[in-house]
Amino acid sequence: MKKRPIRLLLLSGILLLCMAGMIVQLLSILRKNQVIEISGRQGHYHLHIPLTEGTIYDRNFFPLNHPNDVIIAVVNPTPETLAPIFAKLTDREAVSAQIQHNTPFYCYLNEEAEENQNLVVLHGARKSDGALPAQHLLGYRQNGTAMSGLELAFSDWLSYCDSSADVTFSVSGNGEVLAGAGRSLIMNGQKGGGVVTTIDKDIQHITEKVLQQAAPNAGAAIVMQIETGEIVSCASTPVYDPDHLADAMKMDSAPFVNRAFSAYSVGSVFKIVTAAAALEHQIPVKYMYECEGAVSVYGQRFRCHNRNGHGVMDMQKAMIQSCNPYFITLSNRMTPEIMHDTASALGFGKETELAQGLISAGGYLQSVEDLQIEAEKANMSFGQGKLLATPLQVCAMTACIANDGIYSEPVLVRGLTMEKDILLTKTEFVQHRAVSSDTAAKVRRMMVSAIEKSKNTKGKPENTRAAGKTSTAQTGKTDENGNELCHAWMTGFFPVNHPQYAVTVFIENGGSGNEAAAPIFRKIIEDITSATIISE
Repeated sequence: MKKRPIRLLLLSGILLLCMAGMIVQLLSILRKNQVIEISGRQGHYHLHIPLTEGTIYDRNFFPLNHPNDVIIAVVNPTPETLAPIFAKLTDREAVSAQIQHNTPFYCYLNEEAEENQNLVVLHGARKSDGALPAQHLLGYRQNGTAMSGLELAFSDWLSYCDSSADVTFSVSGNGEVLAGAGRSLIMNGQKGGGVVTTIDKDIQHITEKVLQQAAPNAGAAIVMQIETGEIVSCASTPVYDPDHLADAMKMDSAPFVNRAFSAYSVGSVFKIVTAAAALEHQIPVKYMYECEGAVSVYGQRFRCHNRNGHGVMDMQKAMIQSCNPYFITLSNRMTPEIMHDTASALGFGKETELAQGLISAGGYLQSVEDLQIEAEKANMSFGQGKLLATPLQVCAMTACIANDGIYSEPVLVRGLTMEKDILLTKTEFVQHRAVSSDTAAKVRRMMVSAIEKSKNTKGKPENTRAAGKTSTAQTGKTDENGNELCHAWMTGFFPVNHPQYAVTVFIENGGSGNEAAAPIFRKIIEDITSATIISE
C-alpha cells in the first residue's frame, strides 16, 4: 500500500518535467519570433510623399490644374532638425501632433530650408482652393479618379505623369532613426509631364472675371485665335467648386453644364451666315429692299422689330439695323441647298470633339428637306426656327469670316509633354475654305459698320476697333410673369485691320443682346487690349 503513492509521485514528477520542457520550448519559440519581429523593424522607416499630379498647362506652359508651388520637408524629428524649420512651418499645430510619435514625417514650409542628414527638402505643386481657371474644361478628380473634362480625356497620361518621392530612413530595432546611418531618396513618375492646352491663362482670367461679374448665373464667353481656331479662353457660368461637389449638385442653375459647348437658339448673329450665302451666290451688297415693318411668306407674317419699317435699305444697312424682313427676302432668292451648304461649311450642325469624350454639341441645322418649307427657310435666315448652335460654333464661324473665309476646326489641346517647354506631340490644324475671300471681306465690312455706325451700340470698345453683331434670340418660352424669354448674344472680332481674336458672348435668358451681351463683349476686348500688345 505504501509503494503505490511513491509510484504516483514519481509519475507526477515525470509529467511535470515534461510540461516544463514544453513550456521552455514554447517560450523559446516566442522569443525567437519576437527577435524576428524586432529584426524586421530594424533597418528602414519608409515615407511616400505625393508631389504633383499630371499637369494641365496653358499655351505658355503655366500649370492650370495645380498652379501653387509648395515646399515639402521630410523630417526626422530631432531637436537639432526641428529648431531651424519651426518658424517656416505652414501648419505648426499639425506638426506638433506628428512630433509626439517620434517617427519621421513630412510637412509643408513657406520658405526654403537647408538639407541635412535628418531633413530632406522636396518641391511639388497643388491646386488652389475653389474653382480653377477654365474649370469646365479641366474637369476634376474625385478621390484620385478622373471624372470629367481634360482630366478624364487624358487620365492615363496624366496618371503616368503624377510624381512622388519615397524617402527611407535607417532605424534601430525600437524604431529610432539611426544617426549617421544614412537615408535614401527615390523620385517616381514624370514630374513636369502633362497636357498642353491652347488656353492663355491671362486672357482666360479676363474672360472669366468679366463674365462672372456681369452674368454669374448662366452664360458663356469664348475667345478664339483667328488664324488657327485655337481656343485661348472659354468661360461658363455658374462655376462649380470641385472641393464642394455635393453643394454644386444641389444647385438649380446646372453649374456642371459647360454653356459654351451647349446648343441654343441663335437669333440675328446668324444673319452673318445668310449674308455670306447671298454674296457667294451673286446677290450683291447693293441689293435693295424696302422694309415696311413686316413681310409675308406663303401666308405667314413675319414682323420687323421696327413696326414702322426701316424703309429702303441695302445689305449693309440691313445688317446695321438687323432687319428681319430684309434677310427673309434674301432667303427667298436662294435655294435650300445654298443656305444649308453655306451654314454647314461654316461649322453649323456638326459636333466638335476637342478631346476624347470632351465634345461640343452639334446643335441643329435644318436639312435641305426642312428648308423646302418656305416659312422654315425664312426663320433660318434670321437665326430662328429649328436652328440651334453653340457659342463655340458661332465663334468659329466669326473667326472664319475674319480669316478671309478659311474655316478652322476649333482646337483646345496643343499636345503632350514630358517636361516643361517641350511638346512631344503637336495637334494638326484642320482647315478648309468655307466662303471666298471677297465674300469674307464684304461681310467683315458689314460687321464693322454694325458697331461703328449703330447709334446705340453698347459693344464698341474704346481702346481698339472691333467688328460685331448682336442677337436677341427668341426661345418660345415665358417667365412666371408671362414675359418672353430671349437669349442674348454678341459675336465679333478685333482689331479691325489685323484681326487676331474672335469673341463670342452668350447670356442664357439674358434678354436683349445689346443690353446683356454687348457690354461683356466690349469689356473683354478692352481688357485684353490693355493687357497685351496687339498691332493694328
